[in-house]
Amino acid sequence: MSVTGFIFRPLYWAFGKVFSVWARPAIRPESPADYITDSAAAVCYVLETGGLADVLALERACAQNGMPSPTEAFEFCGVREAKRFIVMRRNKGFWVRRPSTTASQRLKRLVEGAEKCEQELLLIPVAIYWGRSPDKEHSVFKLMLSENWEIVGRTRKFFVTLLHGRNTLLRFSHALPIRSICTGDIDAKIAVRKVSRILRVHFRQRRTATVGPDLSHRRTLVQQVLRTPAVRQAIIAEAGDDFRKQEVSRRRAEKYALEIAADISFPTIRILVRLLRWLWNRIYDGVEVNHMDRLHDVAKSKEVIYVPCHRSHIDYLLLGYVTYVEGLHLPHVAAGINLNLPIVGGILRRGGAFFLRRTFKGNRLYATVFDAYINQVLVKGSSMEYFVEGGRSRTGRLLPPKGGMLVMTVNSYVKSQQRPLVFVPIYFGYEKLFEGDSFINELGGAEKKKESIGGLVSTIRSLRDHFGKVYVNIGEPVELEPILNRLHPEWREYEYESESSERPPWLAAIVEELGTEIMQGINSAAAVTPISLLAYVLLATPKQTIGLDELRRQIEVSLKVLQRFRYSDSVTMPDWSADKIIEHGEKLEVISRSAHPMGEVIHMTERTAVLMTYFRNNILHLLAVPASVACCFIQGRQLPHEELQRLIRLIYPFMKRELSMKWNQDEIDDVTTEAIKSLIDLEILSYSSDRKTLVRPPAGSAKAFQLLMLGQSMVPMLQRFYLAIAILVSNGSGVLTRSRLEVMCEQSAERLSMIYGLHSPDFFNRSLFQDFIRTLQELGVLRRNADGLIEFDDDLTNIGADARLVLGEEIRHSILSLTVAA
Repeated sequence: MSVTGFIFRPLYWAFGKVFSVWARPAIRPESPADYITDSAAAVCYVLETGGLADVLALERACAQNGMPSPTEAFEFCGVREAKRFIVMRRNKGFWVRRPSTTASQRLKRLVEGAEKCEQELLLIPVAIYWGRSPDKEHSVFKLMLSENWEIVGRTRKFFVTLLHGRNTLLRFSHALPIRSICTGDIDAKIAVRKVSRILRVHFRQRRTATVGPDLSHRRTLVQQVLRTPAVRQAIIAEAGDDFRKQEVSRRRAEKYALEIAADISFPTIRILVRLLRWLWNRIYDGVEVNHMDRLHDVAKSKEVIYVPCHRSHIDYLLLGYVTYVEGLHLPHVAAGINLNLPIVGGILRRGGAFFLRRTFKGNRLYATVFDAYINQVLVKGSSMEYFVEGGRSRTGRLLPPKGGMLVMTVNSYVKSQQRPLVFVPIYFGYEKLFEGDSFINELGGAEKKKESIGGLVSTIRSLRDHFGKVYVNIGEPVELEPILNRLHPEWREYEYESESSERPPWLAAIVEELGTEIMQGINSAAAVTPISLLAYVLLATPKQTIGLDELRRQIEVSLKVLQRFRYSDSVTMPDWSADKIIEHGEKLEVISRSAHPMGEVIHMTERTAVLMTYFRNNILHLLAVPASVACCFIQGRQLPHEELQRLIRLIYPFMKRELSMKWNQDEIDDVTTEAIKSLIDLEILSYSSDRKTLVRPPAGSAKAFQLLMLGQSMVPMLQRFYLAIAILVSNGSGVLTRSRLEVMCEQSAERLSMIYGLHSPDFFNRSLFQDFIRTLQELGVLRRNADGLIEFDDDLTNIGADARLVLGEEIRHSILSLTVAA
């Protein structure tokens, strides 16, 4: 050992011991050793900036994951290197530290050696972020308290390590095989520059995705918004040439901007992360995140807009927590002004929330200020999160997309054309909701309660309950540019008037297509939870009661159908046994069991059953086509294949709208055939000897019962369709207005559910009838005359006649009797 080594090794060991006590970096991914794909290859780590703290952090991470130590010597192609790491952005000088302009000599030697032998070398980039806070303009502490884009000196690194040792992220990336670059006749100097460039670009993209862009101070951002031409023009349009009125309007615009703007505080965020970690462990069995690699892939080079489904107020906190823990910078989150409560609003604002009013109508100045704020945030390269549904779903189905935020986002991109913009659909799967009871009450006609501190306190009391597990599934990203190129190829040539807030006339078609793709992307990433499976099966029974053995078999059948008829590769399913799923339902008090001499019986109360319609609807789209096929055999034993396709083709437009399904009308015949094949594989459907007619199992058999149960999930939807058609036919063409028809449908459905089935507001929800009527109009089956009355032809009667193949005679007579009474 050299004299230098004799002196410094004990010091390095001592520093390592102190470091291990104080600094505990979070390591991503959880198993970085998987990146060493070739056991015979030499391994060398690549750090962005280096320094003792970074090396100690890397040493600790490698030791925890059984990877080679960065400080040990290694041999590659006959050359022995003293250390197993390279630093890309180095400082030179002892007293005065300056950035070095020369390339790493170790990297140069390794690249040159790779050209002379057959051994592989894996360069593993390792990015380390101390504090993870992006720069904030005019922030007094930015040089000491946060990670930013500059190479730091020893003094600052000491304080950064001291202050942020327990709020540090260490991220390994996929290995770069050096021989894939140093092949052919490429010159060694060129190869070194190429490898260096690849690594520099990688670290720059990774830093953008993790730390985020430079952020302006809130007051500075507000002033930038007020100086935009569109806001100045809106002020003049409101106040005219009177300078005093202009000043009043300018102050009101500033008030609007301050009401809107987020005020991100990283100390607040760190406190929130710790609080949320405690909260998730307190009320949930865990938070399961799936397909996160998709998000990491796009975040490196694209600007991300998170577009999750909206199930609960927890959504805001959950996505922010997941992005932070996964090492991505926090998005700006759009929140309704109803959440800007005393104390709570300030905390949310410091966590990245910006607030918007429910409507912009009649207030052009507010709308212009909000639009300018969105543009400023996007131009600076920050990610954003908003709910395209507008509000929380009360039924468990996705709501139709609202265009407001999408319009402003797309308009900003067309106007500025910064980094490529990508929308990431996200599915939240809950097993129990804080808001469950209030959702049911609101669907039943109760007035929506305003958010308040009292409501928050009552919610806190429910933390003693158990809420199962939460699933966060990342959908396939939806890129904006391909949609723009497909629907309006000349979008890049569009010229905005310098002081106009007018939007391109073709923007509406872009936003409609984008909204549709986002909603379909959310549904394609659905999480099938144990509770949603139990709800799906039990709600298909007449009294939400079933024998234990029958429940086991039906859960297994449902899972097998989901596995064979794959709605999407992004859908996740539990790998639990039927018994474990049932046990989990009992734990969450969703179901209970009663003893009986002929076997135990599983049931749920009516109140619970009404709540469970929400969770059944979460997954209804996944099984809609095979369930519709099964539904066609409830009243008859056999049906020709082509006739079955015709029936599914007939009802699919209504299913597609209600359940946000992904297939086009011209695809549905093939999809129906796939669904039939999955049921045949399970032996609950078969072909007759002519291979053209489908036959169900004999009545009374276990297989026939399973087919019947599968089909029952689609019966309520078909009952609503038949009810609406029956009301129209009984009243005649040109008699009812659309609003009157909707009221009659809602009232008749409510009465029907009270008498013949589960009295669930989900069945008689008016929005479902609105969607059905709107689809009939789009198909040309219904039309409105000059007086606003609905007219129709015989086609409508023909559609109603097909219901006889599915709905029983009793329920059809009941519906017809209701329409006569109406």
